[in-house]
Amino acid sequence: MGKIGIILVGAFLLSQALLSQVGQTEAQAAETTEYLITGTKPGYIHILDMKKQEVVRSHKVPNAGRTIFSMAPSPDGKVVYIMTNRMKSLVGLDIDTGEQLFRADFIEGNIRRQGFFAFDVSRDGRELYVYQLSTEILLSEYKQLPTRIAVYDTSSGLNARPIRTFEAPRRIHMLMKSKDDNWLYAMGFDIYKMNPETGEIVETLPLRNWTLENRSLPDVLDFWPLWDQTDIFSTPVYSVKTDLAADDPAAYKTGLLTLDLESGKYEINDFEDTSVLIFSTVISPNGKHAFGTYTQLSKIDLDSNRLIGRIDQDHTYYAVNIAADGSQVYVGGAACDVATYDPETLKKIGQIFLPKGCGDQSTASLRMIQRETLK
Repeated sequence: MGKIGIILVGAFLLSQALLSQVGQTEAQAAETTEYLITGTKPGYIHILDMKKQEVVRSHKVPNAGRTIFSMAPSPDGKVVYIMTNRMKSLVGLDIDTGEQLFRADFIEGNIRRQGFFAFDVSRDGRELYVYQLSTEILLSEYKQLPTRIAVYDTSSGLNARPIRTFEAPRRIHMLMKSKDDNWLYAMGFDIYKMNPETGEIVETLPLRNWTLENRSLPDVLDFWPLWDQTDIFSTPVYSVKTDLAADDPAAYKTGLLTLDLESGKYEINDFEDTSVLIFSTVISPNGKHAFGTYTQLSKIDLDSNRLIGRIDQDHTYYAVNIAADGSQVYVGGAACDVATYDPETLKKIGQIFLPKGCGDQSTASLRMIQRETLK
């Protein structure tokens, strides 16, 4: 082979090597990992790689007031928004670096404002919706102002102010944006479907005002946003059958409320006579089961609306979430670990202890994201 042939062959081999390297680089860039985000006292968030079962990032939240409350990740999984500072501030942190990219401090002059767990980010990542309680501090009195929802532009930086506000019903503790971004659901005594531009209530889904015969008012305690994998919000509902004797165990019912944030379908179904407390629930990605946590981990069949599994946990856990493929169930909150369970057997298969210095997770929510692997 002549010199020209050798040069051509060498150039060809080099080009193939470069193309192969580019292909490998693109494949690596496209690699995604599932992460769980939680928060702990005294004001940290932690990002956990659930496949590796380890903490991969921990970030201090500036001026957190020691406690982390609700959290909502941006749609691209690169920013996490955090209700913090005794619910008087909303902060957005870069998940990779911990840099504070967004901050809204609610107090304005003599107007004392704070949240109450409830906020959500729009599906396009451009707006934040925050429920706020407002009190005007006067010389000789406190004047209660109307409760409201404040809307913030996520690109507003570190001194964000609302771009619009509208009045909202009292006692709201959960805000949920519909999957098509057209509606805002606000959960309080009932669930209100609202126009996110004007605040107009276009539909009221009954909860406290349900019309079940021979049934008490329902009891719900839930401020954990746990619909990441299915776009179905769920929560346990407790009530009493008033046509049965007070000492009859069958009089006390635990049900499951579900709201599909894509279709708007709303249901409440009893699944057992109340025997344990459940704080929060999550729906499996295949839509066949729900899992609930507190001192026990419970499994509910959604076709038959009955309890089909329950095991004792090591200690109290407040929040529950699930892998995107349904292969693992995660519980956290209350203490300083996140435990992993097999959804079929309910056997514990993993436990991640949060970094030294953790006070506890308290009521911090568990949020799931899928994004390119953190380095």
